[in-house]
Amino acid sequence: MIIKFIFIIFFVFSQNAELFEEYYKEAEKYMSNMTLEQKIGQLFFPRFNDTTKESDINNKYPGGYVLFAYDFENKKEEDVINNIEYIQNLSKKATNLPLGLSVDEEGGKVNRISPTFRKEGGFPSPQQIYNESGIEGVLKIDKEKRDLLRKFKMNINLAPVADISYNSSDYIYYRTLGKGPEETADYIKKDVESYEKDNFSCCNKHFPGYGNNIDTHGDIAIDNRPYEIFQKEDFKAFEAGISENIPMILVSHNIVTCKDDKYPASLSKEWHNILRNELKFSGLILTDDLSMNAIKKYSGDLSPAILAVNAGNDILLTSQYYEHLDAVKEAVYNKTISEETINLACKRIIAWKIKYLMNNEEKEKERKEGKEGKEEDNIYTILIICLIINGILTIGIILYFVLKFILNKKTKDSKNRITDILNNEDSFQ
Repeated sequence: MIIKFIFIIFFVFSQNAELFEEYYKEAEKYMSNMTLEQKIGQLFFPRFNDTTKESDINNKYPGGYVLFAYDFENKKEEDVINNIEYIQNLSKKATNLPLGLSVDEEGGKVNRISPTFRKEGGFPSPQQIYNESGIEGVLKIDKEKRDLLRKFKMNINLAPVADISYNSSDYIYYRTLGKGPEETADYIKKDVESYEKDNFSCCNKHFPGYGNNIDTHGDIAIDNRPYEIFQKEDFKAFEAGISENIPMILVSHNIVTCKDDKYPASLSKEWHNILRNELKFSGLILTDDLSMNAIKKYSGDLSPAILAVNAGNDILLTSQYYEHLDAVKEAVYNKTISEETINLACKRIIAWKIKYLMNNEEKEKERKEGKEGKEEDNIYTILIICLIINGILTIGIILYFVLKFILNKKTKDSKNRITDILNNEDSFQ
């Protein structure tokens, strides 16, 4: 009975906890020493600009960067690494926080570092590897990816792709596994698990599922599929990633009409609510690049960055950094965006950084000892609760039998008295 109660209580506690919740208090300590501008800056992961890095980091406080192939091409390995270490030191001096440094190292058509610095050339696509050597082959290559990214001081891979596509004519097909929802979900589950075990951040994309839509880099994509299709197919892989504590999910610029026929999913409150409330994702939500042509046509009078923040994104990827940053700052000052919204996103981002980017050996040892102590305290608390409940049940059972005994005795005594009375009456007659 005690073991049953332990499992029930543990299940309830685990369902209510957010992904980075254990780091929130520490994140709030960092935030207490930050200006509003610094907190706003953390929400932005712009395209890296080497010529303005000092000014940007010292005055605009970006939370991180997205790096592309040209940041690695025609450069010496040591120069790239030294430059990354340099900007990390700048960030730590400016905000006391490290930068999130991301690349799209998917494999196949989308590689940023491997074509230049991997002797075998760019990584093959997960689809190709899977068809040749199954999931074990994919996991082996992805370990090599992480090792390469770590070598160049990157800390986020904007992969693996969780989209489902069956048709080789689809834009997204060759970036997917090319399989159905069950196989894709199994691939995502095992791949995300391998990233988590290696304490390296990955990102599933493109929620709610790209389908057979056109390339949103060039134009708007409108997806008219019914919601039931997403529930039965597209969500499966994202749910698999969430089950393995994926820290990041990137939202597409497709207009998915079954829930919102006005805004792209990346700017849609409805789709973010589904990701948070239906799929129970409490990690970081990222936009795709807000400078894509698919976005420019649908933001109206408001900057897409303002819409993105209010929709529920934590991190904004953009190639129009200054324009979008200024728009969000102005929106916070004029109350179009609440400070509470900025603080919530900033807290998640910093908590993520504490978990993945700030674990030097000493800090990791302290956190491990603290976590073990906390887990031990939690176990004792659960045991005490269970013992109390068990005690109450035991007392209840004892009281039941005592009362039953008393009632039975009273009933027996009453019967004996009635018999005596009747006997006396017979004698009198």
